[in-house]
Amino acid sequence: MSATDSTDSIEIGEDIEVEVVLDGNDEIIGAVVDDLLVATGPDGTIVDEKIDILDADGAIVIEDEIIDVYDADGELIAETEIVTAIE
Repeated sequence: MSATDSTDSIEIGEDIEVEVVLDGNDEIIGAVVDDLLVATGPDGTIVDEKIDILDADGAIVIEDEIIDVYDADGELIAETEIVTAIE
C-alpha cells in the first residue's frame, strides 16, 4: 500500500479540560487538568489519558496516566496505569 492509501491513515485527536478548585472563600487552591489523546488507525486505537493535580502555584502534585490499547474490533487488549506523586 502507498503512503497515501486511506487504509493506512491514522487519526489523532486531543481534548484538554481544566477545572479550577476553590476553597470556601472562593480562593484558588489548585486545579485538575485532564488531557485525553486518542490515535486511531486500521489496526486499532490507543487512548492516553493524563490527569494532573496542581497546587495553588500551578505545580504538579500528582500525575495519573492511563493508556488503553484496543484492537481493530474495539476490544481492549492492554491497559497500563501509572500514578506519580511529585514531591
